[in-house]
Amino acid sequence: MKKKDLSNRQSRQSDTRRQDEFNSLNSSLGSFGLEPPKRYRPDQQLPEQPQHRTKKRTKEKAEPVYRTREERQQALNKKRKHNKLLRRIILCAALVIGIIAVVIVLSLTVLFKINTITIKGNETYSKKEITAVLPIAKNDNLFVSDLEAAEEKLEENLPYIYDAAISRKFPSTIIVTITETPTVYGIANGEDSFTLFDDRFKVLDTKAAGMPENGILIQQAEIAAAPLGKTLELTDEKMLENLKQLTDAVKRLKLENITALYSLDINNNYMVYDNRITYKLGTLENLDNKIYSALTATERLNESNPQAEGTMTVTNDKQIYFTEN
Repeated sequence: MKKKDLSNRQSRQSDTRRQDEFNSLNSSLGSFGLEPPKRYRPDQQLPEQPQHRTKKRTKEKAEPVYRTREERQQALNKKRKHNKLLRRIILCAALVIGIIAVVIVLSLTVLFKINTITIKGNETYSKKEITAVLPIAKNDNLFVSDLEAAEEKLEENLPYIYDAAISRKFPSTIIVTITETPTVYGIANGEDSFTLFDDRFKVLDTKAAGMPENGILIQQAEIAAAPLGKTLELTDEKMLENLKQLTDAVKRLKLENITALYSLDINNNYMVYDNRITYKLGTLENLDNKIYSALTATERLNESNPQAEGTMTVTNDKQIYFTEN
């Protein structure tokens, strides 16, 4: 321990002596902000020096070595054939793209012009009336024509068209297939006229002189708005929802001889059969079963009394009774 202490003391004295010599040198020559060199003992490690990364030299691609002149010529010929084939492929691809572009341009400008417009299924409207509204005309392009927009325009501007289906027939024909309103409903305006609409409540006419044959009258309803070709609005929205369920049942069950419908509230809904028997349905739960039960009871009643008039109560499936007027 004494030897180690003596060595440390001598080292500190040597460092002090060197620092004094360095300070004296700085005072005589002028201070340059230098520090005396550091001495390291054997047990101390030198500071790590930054390692400079050496860039890896990319290996240059070695040129192939040919043993004979013939081998070199064969390699050159092979390369020329490859380049020639590549140029042909590029040229063919460009030619095909060019042909496609020309065909597209011709299709949209010169070819596929509409020469014939075929209309079928129409009864209420004449072909001339339909053609006047149809936003597709002869000499229009078959591809550019917007068929969906044309269908919507026909259905809105010609209300009795329940559904318009337009299709293309190559090379130059447009086919318009019309489905007219199957069932017409009406509400009395109170001035010897009726507002007519279909089962989707699209308004067909606002001042009809009377109800059409096989039309169904909607009773106890008051109209809020009836824009032609648009959806009918009632003052009572809940009543409207009930009526929609009743009209859906008429369509779904393909009911015949139903002449009137009305709804007072959610618990009081009615159908009128042949203008003489009122079906009191109650709520709209189990509606199909109630209607089938009422029709079955009506058939039996007609066998015994075909002219019977009154109210048939079918508020549930088990209890059905008829009250004659």
